[in-house]
Amino acid sequence: MQFQHSVLSTSTQLLLKDLLQNTDAHKRAFHEIYRTRSVNGIPVPPDQLEDMAERFHFVSSTSELHLMKMEFLELKYRLLSLLVLAESKLKSWIIKYGRRESVEQLLQNYVSFIENSKFFEQYEVTYQILKQTAEMYVKADGSVEEAENVMKFMNETTAQWRNLSVEVRSVRSMLEEVISNWDRYGNTVASLQAWLEDAEKMLNQSEIAKKDFFRNLPHWIQQHTAMNDAGNFLIETCDEMVSRDLKQQLLLLNGRWRELFMEVKQYAQADEMDRMKKEYTDCVVTLSAFATEAHKKLCEPLEVSFMNVKLLIQDLEDIEQRVPVMDAQYKIITKTAHLITKESPQEEGKEMFATMSKLKEQLTKVKECYSPLLYESQQLLIPLEELEKQMTSFYDSLGKINEIITVLEREAQSSALFKQKHQELLACQENCKKTLTLIEKGSQSVQKFVTLSNVLKHFDQTRLQRQIADVHVAFQVIFHYSHDDELSFFQSMVKKTGDWKKHVETNSRLMKKFEESRAELEKVLRIAQEGLEEKGDPEELLRRHTEFFSQLDQRVLNAFLKACDELTDILPEQEQQGLQEAVRKLHKQWKVSQDRTETPCILNEGRSLSVLRSKCKRNLEIPGKSL
Repeated sequence: MQFQHSVLSTSTQLLLKDLLQNTDAHKRAFHEIYRTRSVNGIPVPPDQLEDMAERFHFVSSTSELHLMKMEFLELKYRLLSLLVLAESKLKSWIIKYGRRESVEQLLQNYVSFIENSKFFEQYEVTYQILKQTAEMYVKADGSVEEAENVMKFMNETTAQWRNLSVEVRSVRSMLEEVISNWDRYGNTVASLQAWLEDAEKMLNQSEIAKKDFFRNLPHWIQQHTAMNDAGNFLIETCDEMVSRDLKQQLLLLNGRWRELFMEVKQYAQADEMDRMKKEYTDCVVTLSAFATEAHKKLCEPLEVSFMNVKLLIQDLEDIEQRVPVMDAQYKIITKTAHLITKESPQEEGKEMFATMSKLKEQLTKVKECYSPLLYESQQLLIPLEELEKQMTSFYDSLGKINEIITVLEREAQSSALFKQKHQELLACQENCKKTLTLIEKGSQSVQKFVTLSNVLKHFDQTRLQRQIADVHVAFQVIFHYSHDDELSFFQSMVKKTGDWKKHVETNSRLMKKFEESRAELEKVLRIAQEGLEEKGDPEELLRRHTEFFSQLDQRVLNAFLKACDELTDILPEQEQQGLQEAVRKLHKQWKVSQDRTETPCILNEGRSLSVLRSKCKRNLEIPGKSL
């Protein structure tokens, strides 16, 4: 009835909306009647005309409000129609279900209506537009009563949709669960029926054959349970006819299962015993491996170094995390061992309890030892890290000292530069002294910590002590240069400085000679290249080419090659490659220029002969014409 009323209201609204939207046209027609006070020449009584004017004024002044109200009503009934449609669909989905195929059809219908057509999005858009329209309408109307009615409708609709949408959204999961149970039920029934037929035949076989066949009986117990769970779910959710068929089928299968199970249940216990023994063995292997590995980390000798102690801490932290897990496994395996010993020979039980006792002792020792060892290793790591930093700094300074000494011994330096290097040497030596003091303090602290500890007895300090001794030896070598040695060294450097200056002057002269000869050769090659590329009168080109290339002097190339050989003798080996590459390049250009010299001359001569021949021909033609 409500839906029919909404359709009727919608039709009426469309008619009224059309009239109200065309008020201006009606207003012009009425003004003409009011002015002439007649219609088609027929006079209109004044009372009737005034009554029409009042009514028309009322309609004109309230038309906008009426339009807003009609828009509100239109959206209101559109929203109500969506609610009614959703309730109707929900009733068709929440029913007692049939076979799997019918449930699949319901799911497809749900997906098409709700998801494919985006029903929830449609409702939300309509609701938001209605909400805005309602606010505008209430504000324009100004009536308290109308505002209360509108707000009441909006609140009731919101509450109704909140409950309805929850139910509609849950339909899909319900339908999918029903389909899933149909699949599970069908699969388990088919497999269980086939297995029951084979199992019933095995009852007449030998004990060994039966024990082997029924070894996987626990699996079929699970399958039987799954079949009953799915079947009972379907009985509760399906219609009476389907439920009756399911009950009958389950009754028959459960009867066959019960009779068979009473005959073979002991095999399930045997298989369970095998499973428990395997679980026990696996746990014993895991716990033993953990205890052995942990004991190795806790007790094996360790060379004292920052990296070794850091790695040990990581291993101990890993043990700390695994101990609770191993404790839990030990408790589980203890219960399993008690169950196994009840069904096992006495000797086997004693052996199992001895193994468990040994494991407990090992785990207890690990738990007692790892925590203090972890704590003291963490305390030792801090001074060890600082000690190794100081040793690294010491050897860095030592390397710089060796570099300075090597430079001073290899090359003669100016007195100012020698003084600078000498100051750098003294600074590095002073830094080595300070660092050595810190190394001695740090090593004493580390050695004292390890020696006094009851937990770190297996820490070996031999390597650390050898490193400290190496530092002292290196320090003594650094200060082998006494003040007298330094003076002698300085005098030697002064002598070498004079020789070095002469060497530098010779190098500069040879380099200058090489650069000049190279510039001359490059100039000749550039002019030759430009001449070869030049275009113009053949006779003139021939003359200029002949003149230039006849003066091309092989001595330019020979001077360059000689300067190159002299410079190569004094250059370091790593710098010779670039020089040789430049020489090969220029030498190649010289040969190319010589090879190409002949070609332009020949071509130019050919062009000259061609020009001469043309002139002669023209001279012969002139007398012919005159004759």
